[in-house]
Amino acid sequence: MELCNDFDKAKTRALKILSYRDHSGGELLAKLGKYFDEKICREALAWVREIGYQNDEKYAEKYAAVLIENKHCGVRKARWEMKRKGLSEDVIEAALEKYDGDEIVEIIVNIIERKYADNLDDRQGARKTTDALARRGYDYDDIKAAINRVKEDLELDSE
Repeated sequence: MELCNDFDKAKTRALKILSYRDHSGGELLAKLGKYFDEKICREALAWVREIGYQNDEKYAEKYAAVLIENKHCGVRKARWEMKRKGLSEDVIEAALEKYDGDEIVEIIVNIIERKYADNLDDRQGARKTTDALARRGYDYDDIKAAINRVKEDLELDSE
């Protein structure tokens, strides 16, 4: 009887946790694991998934959009952040596949134009810009393409 009672408590706690914000399955298991044993946690997770309150695929898509479009993280950093949330490799790759090179280069161009355009006049400034963008998780080839595009635009504007 107590096992059923723990399961009911775990379901209630899971719903309460999900009422505040979406969580990945891994996050939800970790939070439930503070109060219940692993078997009960997994059963509660399966139950909230069954009733449609938790879905890793939808969560990953939303989180990828927030990281890449709003927080301007590169795909590499987004992948790392999503792993930290306990998402599987397959789910992460499916969520990130829509962010191809052209879309990422356009995001980098916008960042450079907004923050770093004045730095591109000399080699040291360009290196600092490249380093700053690499720390955000952008790939070197995408950064280079974006810098070249911004430089071309600046040259066209000055003519």
